[in-house]
Amino acid sequence: MLNEELIKENHQICLKIVDKFLEICSKHHITYYVTEGSALGVVRHHGFIPWDINFDVHLTVDEYHKLDKAMQSENLGEFVWWRPPYRMCSLLQNKEYIDHFTHPNIDITIMGYTSNNKIIRKILLDIAFLNIKMFKLKNTEIKRSFPYNMLKLIASLFPDKLYFGLLNLFINSNQSNRKEYMTAYTPSFYGNTELIKTEWIGNNVTYGDFEGRKVQIMENSHEYLKHRYGDYMTPVVWEDKGEYKQN
Repeated sequence: MLNEELIKENHQICLKIVDKFLEICSKHHITYYVTEGSALGVVRHHGFIPWDINFDVHLTVDEYHKLDKAMQSENLGEFVWWRPPYRMCSLLQNKEYIDHFTHPNIDITIMGYTSNNKIIRKILLDIAFLNIKMFKLKNTEIKRSFPYNMLKLIASLFPDKLYFGLLNLFINSNQSNRKEYMTAYTPSFYGNTELIKTEWIGNNVTYGDFEGRKVQIMENSHEYLKHRYGDYMTPVVWEDKGEYKQN
């Protein structure tokens, strides 16, 4: 666990990055949604969860392309728009603090429509999960024990363009018609909780408070947070081995 001083320093760096992100989104009329732990922070703390160390947002495919274009056209000054190959998602960081111990950043994830059919949806999510995990195994230098060392060997047999090709296939397919569900295209081990109902996003731009800043959230954040975290109003702390413990 990070000590209080380090977390406070991280939050101050993150807020500078958040301010730059909000400035660009406002200038270019980009719609985003604060998600995951940051959405929980908006609703429950009106700011950072005390132990959180980054800022999470999701964008639809079209809005992400607008953001990417804006980031590349703007003079970012002390900030850097970074699309590291081993993450398959984008980060906005402060150049001075890229190697900071707590890695302060805005984690930007693309989301898009997925099948209304439960079985097809699960298959697609499992393929996307396997795709990013195999890609990470191939492109990280961390030594692995069995069976991960064997999976790493298998993953290394395929070119990066195959992994990115699959990612682009997910990103660019099924986007022509509005569907009941959306999902992140870089899914984590949270599995089904990555799913987002379009009705939770709503049709109106909705705002919440984050450390005195007005940020965009889903219109029905309650249902989103309940789906992702269950009893989200009961504070929890993150411990080793990925376990939650009630305060």
